[in-house]
Amino acid sequence: MLKAFFLFFLFLNVLYAQSYSFTEVRYSDAIGKSMQLNGEITFKKEGLEIKYPKSQRVLNYDGEEISFFEDKKLIELPEEQISNMMHYFDILKLLHDGNEDELKSRFTIKELDGKTFLSPTGALKYYIEHIELLKINNTLKYIKLFLKNNDTITINITNEIS
Repeated sequence: MLKAFFLFFLFLNVLYAQSYSFTEVRYSDAIGKSMQLNGEITFKKEGLEIKYPKSQRVLNYDGEEISFFEDKKLIELPEEQISNMMHYFDILKLLHDGNEDELKSRFTIKELDGKTFLSPTGALKYYIEHIELLKINNTLKYIKLFLKNNDTITINITNEIS
């Protein structure tokens, strides 16, 4: 019975999962440099998974906990880093899912020139200045997070993976 339940749960996870290739550019104001990463993101019913194949890094987020693997080894991350990543992943999940009521409860939303600008209204305003995003036909194509420390994170979603 337990095995059947597990297989059913696994089937539902695959059914609800959507995967995308993306390019991520992180700009660090402190050192004045950018770093580009290529990866795959899978949005699940609960959480998400990000893979960076070139560096063999995998981040799993189940909505409550983050696991970070490098070369298939579990790596412990500092609590502050985990907390910041959880905020970031919650935003990605929320933007992907497109729950308008939830977005309106957490952000002031403005539309300009086909782009959406989100300004956080709650605790996120201590981490994030604002977010710029572009959706085409209800598909998220571009996200740019402007952080309070003047860093930016830009994610360009290049295509859906079947």
